[in-house]
Amino acid sequence: MLGQETCHTRWMRTATFDQWLHAAFDHPVRKREWYWDEDFDTYWDRLEISGAVTVEYMTRLFLAPDQLKRYSLEQVAQGIWFLIGESSPGESAYALLSSEVPLNPRVDCVRAMPNFFRMFVAPVAPGKANEQKDDFQGVCYMWWDIFPTHGGPIYGNETGGEPELHLACLNTMAEILSIPSELCQLSALHGLNHWHRQYGEKVEEIVDSFLQKTPGLTTRIIEYAGKARVGGTL
Repeated sequence: MLGQETCHTRWMRTATFDQWLHAAFDHPVRKREWYWDEDFDTYWDRLEISGAVTVEYMTRLFLAPDQLKRYSLEQVAQGIWFLIGESSPGESAYALLSSEVPLNPRVDCVRAMPNFFRMFVAPVAPGKANEQKDDFQGVCYMWWDIFPTHGGPIYGNETGGEPELHLACLNTMAEILSIPSELCQLSALHGLNHWHRQYGEKVEEIVDSFLQKTPGLTTRIIEYAGKARVGGTL
């Protein structure tokens, strides 16, 4: 599963950042992704990664995304689905919502996300977005769609994060929206659309400010922003 290593590789203690990165991204790309294999739980549990360490490592990745250049964009796409996706068996992004992890590191992790988009996403996806046909662009577009909260409760009585975390998410989407990249802007707008139900006034404020202050927007972005502003179906 991991090149020279297998699902039965053992770590004697919490995996290092490099081991974690390797475990999340260094896999062949296939239709049934590696994390749906029967031995996934055994493999991933042996990393002994706590929620706090998960948040720490994701923050480190977002702040220094060049470390992903060792992998293909298809591998990166597969890894992002695994780390961010709410349906992922690894449930990594749920650590950002966990009250068992201190709030400040979780907020810091969310605040690090614009750097990932600015330093990694925008440079490898210049020009018009092609999220429908490109796997990497597709998962970046879906980032906030598959993120395990849209600002409201999740799964019954479980919370979708504290108000401080929600504000960090909204401000992060606003910052990503300011990146001069059609893909980054679409990703942020797609997320803001989903957050409109819980934070309509804030979403409208962010989108209005973006439209007023950003010259040279493409027709697609202008039209998309109009729908996202009111929580239209996207």
